[in-house]
Amino acid sequence: MIQVYEYDENFILTQPLSIRPDEEGNYTIPENCTIVQPPSFIKAMYHPAEKIWTETATEEEKKALEKQIESGRVPSPVDELKAQNAAITTQLAEAQSLAESQAQMVANLYLILAEGGKEI
Repeated sequence: MIQVYEYDENFILTQPLSIRPDEEGNYTIPENCTIVQPPSFIKAMYHPAEKIWTETATEEEKKALEKQIESGRVPSPVDELKAQNAAITTQLAEAQSLAESQAQMVANLYLILAEGGKEI
């Protein structure tokens, strides 16, 4: 699984997305997404030709957001990133657990085959 960043028709960041590989292990990245991670901007704008993000929030937007964060009505960008990190860490732990279970099943099958396959 890879993380991509979706942007709207004005190239403004809308949300991060997780993309899963197809059956052959290839990733198909949607047209309005990039793998280039944006910095923690308030209003990130992507520039496809340069493959960079820039901040487009006005001073008024920045001050309004600061007031909302201070009043507790909106989570800070750092809090949002922490929540995303926690979700990705959980997904990774689940995938690792599944891989370990599959490895144990394969090992058990090899053992059964080595013993002559009598338990099958």
